Amino acid sequence: MAKKKSVRKPAARPASKPKWEGPLGGEMFYCRLTLLTLVALFSFLALVFKPEVIPRPLMLWTLVLCAVGWLLIEMYVWKGSPEKIKQAFMVGMFLLVFDFIVENSGWIFGLWETHNSLFAIGIVPIEVMLICLIGGAAWALYLPRKFSVVHSTMDIMVFAFFGALGEHLMRQAGLMSYYQWWSFVWAVMAYALTWMVLHFVRYSWIKE
Repeated sequence: MAKKKSVRKPAARPASKPKWEGPLGGEMFYCRLTLLTLVALFSFLALVFKPEVIPRPLMLWTLVLCAVGWLLIEMYVWKGSPEKIKQAFMVGMFLLVFDFIVENSGWIFGLWETHNSLFAIGIVPIEVMLICLIGGAAWALYLPRKFSVVHSTMDIMVFAFFGALGEHLMRQAGLMSYYQWWSFVWAVMAYALTWMVLHFVRYSWIKE
């Protein structure tokens, strides 16, 4: 009588932890690549942000278009997490309200003023409100899920410098004016403080 051959079951593989994969690799690599891309984009815009290159009425709308493009990329990356996208828009709405209060407060105290906007509430142009909402949502999506002191510090430094530089270019183009003691240095510090608040809000509101 033939003996039945015993079939050995393959050994179970140890369970591996799920690994976040972005378009080009791991999460932190994607976040740092995005920040580096933003630095390159902001630097390019700083070179072409002149009335001779971009008509004055289209300068802020160029930033709106860039914010829309960035948001579409981030929404594609996180298309499987609609709740995260919804929370990111809440962060963008917070930035819109925060910026609205700060900008109009500075205007009331005679520190700055904007000019030549298509439409403004107080002195906040509609273009800036859209940039805050759309760009703020994209920004909230791009950050690493787990808070990183190093990455957040780099992010704050980038947005503080280029935010103040953007206002400087707006002043040169006749879209904004500084008054009294307000200056480029104060603008850098104000943007840095704003982004510190934003990082706190982002990691408090978006739970992974």
